[in-house]
Parts: sequence; C-alpha cells; structure tokens
Amino acid sequence: MWRVAGLVGLVYLATIRPGQRWGDDFAQYVHHARNIATGVAYAETGYIYNRHNPSIGPRTYPPGFPLLLAPVVKVFGLDFRPMKVLVVVCFVGALLLMPRVFRRDLPKPYLIALILVMGLNPYFLDIKDDVLSDIPFLCFTLLSLYLFQRVEELDHRRRLAFAVLAGVATYASVATRVLGVVLIPCFLLHDLVRTRRVSQMTAVTCGVAIVLAGVQYAVGARDASYFDQLSLSAGTVVRNAVAYLRALSDIWANGYTEWGRRVAFVVTAGFAVYGYARALRLGSTAIEIFPWLYTVPVLLWPANQGTRFLIPLIPFYLYYCMLGVRGLNAPRQLRNRVIVVLAVVVALLYGAKYSTMRFGPLAEGVATAESVELFEFVKQATPPEAIFVFSKPRALALFTDRRASAPLIADDRCRLWQYIAEIGASYVITGPPASDAEAVYLDRFVASFPAAFRRMMGNQALAVYRIIGNPCVGSGLGLVA
Repeated sequence: MWRVAGLVGLVYLATIRPGQRWGDDFAQYVHHARNIATGVAYAETGYIYNRHNPSIGPRTYPPGFPLLLAPVVKVFGLDFRPMKVLVVVCFVGALLLMPRVFRRDLPKPYLIALILVMGLNPYFLDIKDDVLSDIPFLCFTLLSLYLFQRVEELDHRRRLAFAVLAGVATYASVATRVLGVVLIPCFLLHDLVRTRRVSQMTAVTCGVAIVLAGVQYAVGARDASYFDQLSLSAGTVVRNAVAYLRALSDIWANGYTEWGRRVAFVVTAGFAVYGYARALRLGSTAIEIFPWLYTVPVLLWPANQGTRFLIPLIPFYLYYCMLGVRGLNAPRQLRNRVIVVLAVVVALLYGAKYSTMRFGPLAEGVATAESVELFEFVKQATPPEAIFVFSKPRALALFTDRRASAPLIADDRCRLWQYIAEIGASYVITGPPASDAEAVYLDRFVASFPAAFRRMMGNQALAVYRIIGNPCVGSGLGLVA
C-alpha cells in the first residue's frame, strides 16, 4: 500500500505549480503561522473583520494548520512551494490511512484501487496547489478514526495508550477545522449503537480531546465570529443539499462534457448507496456514523464552500462504492466485467480532465506580475497606518503589513461609505477581475463615485484608489485628509 501511495505522492510533488491562487483563506493561515514563528500575537494579522460580511472569514482560524505551517514559514518565509509539499505529505498520509480505516470487507485489490481512484483524481491533483487546511483536516480525521478502531482490537495493556492517541488525533482534527468536533459524538454514538453504553476507552478518547480543546480555548485566541454566519433555515438546507450534490459530482468532471460527469456520479452514487446498505447489515460503526454527523453542519452552514467542504466525505463515498461493486449479486465473471468497465471509464474521465489541466505556473493569484506590482506599491507608496478596503483583505495584509477589510455588499451604497468611515479606511483597491462578488461590487462602487476617488496606481488586473471624499456625508464633499 505504501508504495502505491508513495508513487501518487511523487506525482503530486512533481506537478506542484509555482504561485498561489487568490482565494484569500490561505493568507490568514500563513499569517497565523508567521506570527507563531516570529512570536507575534496569534490574532495580529492586520485583517479587519467585517461583521456585515462574515462569509469572507472569521477574525482568527483554529491553530492546527498554522502550527504545521509555522516551521516551514520560519525556514522558508513566504515561499509557497514548501508549504505545498507539506499539504502533499498530509495527502499521502490520508491515502495510507484509508486502507486501514476502510479495511472491513474489502480485500487488498479493492483497497489498492481505492487509493488510486482517490489519489489520482484530478480534483485532488489540482487542490494540492492551494495552501489550505482541508487536506490536513482529512488526514487528522482519518487518523482519529483509525486509532479509535484500533482500541477495540488491542489487548487491555495497549488499549489505554491508543485511546489517548485517538483523543489527541481527534483534538488535532478539531484544531485544524472546527467541524472535527463531530468526531466526539460519532465515537459516543458508535458505542451506544453497538453496546448501549459508553466504554471506558471511548470516554478516555473523548475526554482527552475535550480537555485539549479546553486548554486551547483557555490559553489561545477566543473568537466567536464563526457563528456570525450561522442563519438556520429550511431554504439554506435545501439550497446546500442541491449545491453539494453538484459539487460532489465534480470529482468526475472530465473537462469536455457534462454528461460524463452526471452519468459517472449517478452510477457511482448508486453503488455507494448499495454498499452503505451492505455495511449497515454488517453492523453500524463510527465509519457509518461519521458521514451523517459531518453532513448536518455542512448543510446548515449558509456559506457554501463547494467541493472543499466535502473532502472528508469523498473517501467514504468511494469506499462504499467499492463495497457496492464487490457485493454485486452476480456471477464472478460478470462482476469482473463490471469492474473492468468501471476502471476503463474512470481512466478515460481522468485522462480527459488531465488533458485540459495546466501544469505550469498558476495564471492568476498573488504571484502574478500585476499582484506583485500592487503589493510593492502599497508597501512603498502608502503610510504604514493606512487602512484598505479590498476583496482580498487577508492577502493584502499578509504581503504588505497593512490593515485591510472586505467590503459589505448592499443595494444602498451609502452603507459601504458608512463602513469606510467606521474603520477609517483611506484606500480602495479594485480587482482581481470578476474573481468574486466583492471584487465586482467594488469595481461598480468606484465607478459610481468618480469624484470621491483619485487613482494612484493601476494595471490590467488591479487598481489602487485614494479616498478623497464621502458623497454620503453632508454636501458630499467631506474630504479625507
């Protein structure tokens, strides 16, 4: 197994692309990591949280991924290639854990196929070029599930040690992504479903995770801004359910035709449902419980994150698909033909998608000439105390050491002017072109008030404007010093 996972890892390392896409989440993780590495207060990132637009990101992120990044940033600075190597290492770790977590009722050839289908999927090959917490979170989640499973298989002397390790891994998952907290009720439900009581070892695992999370809360930065986004409604659940089904099917995208994606998703989802039913007949475990507990908060969360949020579920989806294929109630020869057909179809889909992918430097993001020009101008031509409004505030703060906030989006543009006055912003940056709703809104905002801005710098992708007046104050000539 390790050879297969290792080969996949080599492919990933060989195809790391220079640069970093905008996205902006990465910048906050890296900024936290730099603060840890340099001894600066964890929350001092220069990012001004906009409570009117909380979906941009919370005031702080959990410390798990920044702690992993901190040694890399300490040694290599803001070089993204070593950070991406760390992400690849975490992905290889997840691949190695998959056959151990999903070994029930799957022989070795199926487990090897599971590693290959997951590891060579074009979606993961692409996302490894983003410095984000999703892959480390997947690795820690699978590690937690594996250690929890091992507790039941060991003699009494070793069970306690593995129960403690499972608790540490659970905490690592929670410290990387808050959604990792669903592992705790997952383990409790595992015991209640199987034995109608919580075992001592499960209590140890959950207790260790809770204690470590409590210590983090007590000594670390406290931030409840995550919950500013929470707005429970049936409409949110329905919209997310439809959107996330579409997002899950994207792992079968081939770059040419939508029909290939749709058919592959329907077929594999059918096998996965059948495989899950077979697993339930064998007895519910944490493996059957986790996907449901994870899905609930994902559906409730208003800010749809696309396939990224589904990364922890994809191994389960593929595992149950394999289980469904193996459990086909058909003669062995027919089943083998089905397996060959599926393998050929997956290979064709992957090959088609590969043919549309670029493997050179990223065409957009923080490393392009236009972005570098922007960062240099801000550092050299604006005062250190200047505050900016920009669609990518965390990236700007990381690369320029300036304070920045995202805009709010409202039909009444005076609301944004009020927010600009509230935070004392003196500059607005437009662009990157059509990257998100905030960038589009700022472009139109600046165009709507030509007398209120003076263009200071610009290129094909980005422009810096100094605010010289607030048209929503008094006569509209409220000049900014």
